[in-house]
Amino acid sequence: MNKTILIVEDEAHVRAVFESALVANGYRVLLADTLEIGWNLFGRENPDLVIIDIVLPDGSGLELCGKIRQHKTLNRTPVIILTGKHEIESKTAGFRAGADQYLVKPLPPQELVLWVEALLRRLSYEEGDEDLLDAGGCRIDLKSRLVSFKGQTFDLTNKEFDLLYCLVKKRPQVLSRKFLLSRLWHTITVDNVVNTHINNLRRKLPQELADKIQTVPGKGFRFMA
Repeated sequence: MNKTILIVEDEAHVRAVFESALVANGYRVLLADTLEIGWNLFGRENPDLVIIDIVLPDGSGLELCGKIRQHKTLNRTPVIILTGKHEIESKTAGFRAGADQYLVKPLPPQELVLWVEALLRRLSYEEGDEDLLDAGGCRIDLKSRLVSFKGQTFDLTNKEFDLLYCLVKKRPQVLSRKFLLSRLWHTITVDNVVNTHINNLRRKLPQELADKIQTVPGKGFRFMA
């Protein structure tokens, strides 16, 4: 069955160009020109990947990205932000909203297709990840996306969960910022986003568990059970 891609973009010619390229490569494409239509299609069609413009007639595409990340069952759906905004502040906001990739228009259609293929391939690899990790009393359930420690559970964002899962899975290996950026954000250009998520993660966890997430100066981060 062909993978389904949802494009939420208000410029008709942009939608048409990218739709044509994706269809030519075997994808089923859904189109929306507003945030509301995009969200309704997302809930009804369960697309395999979503491409979102930031500036939409009825709101910001970042809002839609955030809603996808908060969805109970479809929050792991890859999201590409595709926009004309190239400022570092805009990129940082996109990744913090939960985007897997941030691409700046104008963009060759075939490059977009390559990113779609890469993100879907990454998702298929992750489907082979261990469903349950247990280290130092920290229990991470991949299916329910829940983290528990000594009877407590914690409300983590999608990226915070993925970051903790990655650190625990590869413990006690030190993971560099570049590795984490490429693995979880598919970029190596927004370095401070890793530090921000590490700090947020530590704040949300009890001190005993937060202390297990160690910073190795000049190297990166590790989880020491």
